[in-house]
Amino acid sequence: MSEEKRRFAHLPSDRAPGPDYSGPGVEAELTGRMPEGRPAERPQRPERPEHFERPEHFERPERPERFDRGASYDDLYTARASSAHGKVASDDGTLDVQVKAPGELGGPGGATNPEQLLAAAYASCFHNSLTLVAGRQGVHTSGATVDTTVTLRKRGTADDYTIATDLTVRLPGVEPEAARRLVEQAHGECPYSRAFMQGAEVHVHLA
Repeated sequence: MSEEKRRFAHLPSDRAPGPDYSGPGVEAELTGRMPEGRPAERPQRPERPEHFERPEHFERPERPERFDRGASYDDLYTARASSAHGKVASDDGTLDVQVKAPGELGGPGGATNPEQLLAAAYASCFHNSLTLVAGRQGVHTSGATVDTTVTLRKRGTADDYTIATDLTVRLPGVEPEAARRLVEQAHGECPYSRAFMQGAEVHVHLA
């Protein structure tokens, strides 16, 4: 059995794969040609909902000594996922979704996309870090919420893409100064925040 077939052996074979995410949306971005029926100009970003109003901005946190980049890390957990034929799936089958380009990129929409998946993952990770930080200080955060936006951005006409993230944290029942301190500490400890700000290890292999 080939490596690709082995990775997706757990997936149902009767599901029709959706179009690859790298299809119409990215093609439109690269060529400037939108699919028929769509305007050629870049669509306007929808207005941010009221509950995503920009919060207090937290600067890049100071890295505590115990987070020294030179220190070695122990592996605690490894997640594995594969992307093929317009879908992404984890090796244990818990995650199994179609992925399509959103309408804003000229795609068909109707399915999740990498930006949504990243926004969900970042919100969950930051929320976990916030809970841990608050728990160490005896602060109850059962009503806390974390809203995250991930924006795909492009510079000029070249293939120069990047992403921008924005988090809004609510801590009802927590005094403002204590809430600010907790969010700042969580921002400094959240693995996703630190990966974005300090750079994560990235290893790319050709199989």
